[in-house]
Order: sequence, then C-alpha cells, then structure tokens
Amino acid sequence: MIAKMGYRWVIAIVLFVAYSIQYLDRVKTSVLNPSIAVDLGLSSADIGTGAFLMLLFYGPSQYITGILTDKFGAKKILIFSVISWSALTAFMGFIQTKEEYFWRMAIFGLLVGTEFVPSARILMRWFNKEGRARAQALLSWAWILTPAWASIFATQIAVHASDWRIVFFITGAMGIIPLVIILWFVYDRPEHYKKISKAELEYAYQDEIDAGLVDINDTKTLQKQIMSKKNFTFFDLFKSKTYVAIVFVDVVMQIVLYGALTWIPLYLADVFGFKLATMGYWSAMYFAAGAIGSFVSSYLSDKVFRGNRRIMILTCFIGLTPFILLLATLNEANHTLLALALCGMGFFANMAWGPFLTVPAEIFTPEVYGKAMGFVNGVGYFVAAFSAKIFGSLVVVQNGVKDYSMGWIFITGCTVVGIIASIFIKTSKQTEERSQAVNIPPAN
Repeated sequence: MIAKMGYRWVIAIVLFVAYSIQYLDRVKTSVLNPSIAVDLGLSSADIGTGAFLMLLFYGPSQYITGILTDKFGAKKILIFSVISWSALTAFMGFIQTKEEYFWRMAIFGLLVGTEFVPSARILMRWFNKEGRARAQALLSWAWILTPAWASIFATQIAVHASDWRIVFFITGAMGIIPLVIILWFVYDRPEHYKKISKAELEYAYQDEIDAGLVDINDTKTLQKQIMSKKNFTFFDLFKSKTYVAIVFVDVVMQIVLYGALTWIPLYLADVFGFKLATMGYWSAMYFAAGAIGSFVSSYLSDKVFRGNRRIMILTCFIGLTPFILLLATLNEANHTLLALALCGMGFFANMAWGPFLTVPAEIFTPEVYGKAMGFVNGVGYFVAAFSAKIFGSLVVVQNGVKDYSMGWIFITGCTVVGIIASIFIKTSKQTEERSQAVNIPPAN
C-alpha cells in the first residue's frame, strides 16, 4: 500500500498529524480565552497583548529556524520543537497572574516557532511541482482543520472538568505522539530512506533532472550537485519580484488567520452571548469550511492551472473580502447570516496556503527553502503581532456592550493589500527567474 501511494505521502500525513497536535495549543488557548480572561482578570486589550507577544517572538524564530533547518536538517529541529511545545503547553496550566501569562506567551512564541519551516522544507524536497500545493495544503490542514475539532475538544473537556487548566495538562502529555512518529517515520531527504524506490527518487528530483542539475544515480551528492549550481544568498532572494510579493501575501494570510483564531471566539461570546460549550461548534464552522477551501484550491493549482499559483491566491483574497464585511455588520443574533459569514470566510481565507507556500521552492530551489520561507513567515508573524494589538484597540465598548465592527473592517483593508500583492506573483517563467538570481543561462 505504501509503495503504491509513495512514501512521500506517508511523510506528508505524519507531518500533518504531528503539526496538528502541536497546533492544539493556539486553538484551545483562543477558544478558552473567555474563561482564562475571567480567571486571570484579563481584558480584551490584555488578550491582544498576549497574542502580540507570542507573534512578536514567533516571527524572528521562524527566520532563525529556517537557517538552522537548511544547515542542520529539518528532523532535528522538529524534535526540539515538539519537546518545547509539550513543556510550554503544560506550563500554561500553572499560571496564576497576568504577568505570568504574558511571559508564557512570549517564551512560547520564541521556542515553538520551530515547527512549520522544517515541516514545509521536508515536503518541498519529497514533492516536485506537480504535487507540492496538495502536500502543503495537507500540512495547512494542521492549522485549518485542527481548530474545527480542537475547539469542541477543548471546550467539552473544560466544561466537564469545570476547569480550563486540565485541558493544557492533557494536551501537553499528548506531545509524546508527534515525538514518536517523527523519530520513526520522517526523513529529511528521499535518499536518506533506505527503501526508497528509483521511481520515487526520480519523482522528488524531477525538476532538477529536467533542468540538468543532477545525476540521479549519485545519491550521496544530490544536495551538493544542486547547491553547486543553484545557491542563493539572502539578498539574492529579493531579486525576484514574486518573492517580495509572497512576503506581503504571507503577512495578510497571518493577519487573517490570527484574527480568526484570537477574535472569533471572543466575538461570538461578547456579541452573540454564546456559552463555552456552544461556542466551540460555531467556531468549528470557519475551520471546517477552510479545510474544504484549502483542498479545492491546491488541487486546482496543481492539476488544473498546472502550477500557476497566482490564480488561486487572487481568488482567496477577492472571495474573502465580502464575507469579512458581512461579519463586521452582524451586531444582532441572526444565526443564518452568522453561519454564512463564518463558512464563507473560512472557505476563501484558507485557499492561498497550498499555492503560495510552494512558490519559494519553485522560483529558487527546495535546498534554500528554509532560509527563504523562514524570512517570509518571520515577517508575516511579526506584522501579525502588531495587527492583534490594532484589532484589540479597535474593539469599542459602549454601555458594557462590545462592538468588533472596526476590527473586522481593519482586516478587510488588509485583504485589499493581499489582492494587490497577488498580482505581482509570476510562476510561469520559473526557470528564468531562478537563472537571473544566480546569473546562469536557463535550461532548454
């Protein structure tokens, strides 16, 4: 069975499962924020500050992680990430004060900003451009699909235990699962897997084979062969307009993602008066629709548009905008329109993940993906940190009633930036773009 579907899909599934468990912390923390806020005496501004601190340190951690991943290997970084995540998740259950909450969020961002880049780096090497968007979409389900069930998981445990802290102790112990499966199943490169077939090895390096960059029979020096012809310094990356555009796209994607994670549960509780148990199901609508949108988009990007990533990225932002505006106008308990807004927003907001996350590997090479994607994500999370503060400051309180409308309008403005940035993404002449960066003639 494994031989038939390819070991690359085993790698992709394992990384999805591992990342999903690690992503539990951000989801359950967000959905439990109303209870945490009451217990610790946190205001909406304090919740925004917590998200700000996490993302502020999470951003630079991404870039450092990218450099370390390219230099030392992704698997080692993933093991460190899992251990750090487990410890800091359990620690959340012990905090008692606002100050401890802030410290925990900052340290969490610094140490746990190590899971995405190595995971994506491994997929970029195991998959070629015919399957990368789907592989990345599967990985993106870790932060799209996980909230759909984790919201219910976290709220139900908290309700039955009458304590939000027990949720963090249980999930912290779950860290043993990603640790074991990463150790057992994951390999940085196809040639490191002793049972790799020649067909799968050729699939993984098909782009390099077509470009005449590697001798596939010399498996011990494949990376050296590529790097001798396709090496990039940090400043070489910015010679590509597409890469610069991807930086802006990632910024908007992170703002939308963390806007949804942080503020939808609070919005549902404050505006619609949902209780903890009910809120988990409503929050899940956004993420369930997001999983569908991500899959549809990545399939179309790979199979229908043949690697033209711009089409689905543009569709993401254009389709997303009206649903955010609908959410901004809902200040009354119209459950039908609320469901429409959450599902529509989730479906379109997650369309760009698979396509845009593949672009750095395709305009450069998977061998420098850690460095390239690390910077992209670093900037994205850093800016998203300030967006959390901005959103929190835009929440208006009048006569004890909170109005989130201006916060959602702020995110709508960000999607317009995403539309503009998407126009500059070009992947139809990938070989020429890569060649310009290192001044070598394009392959025929």
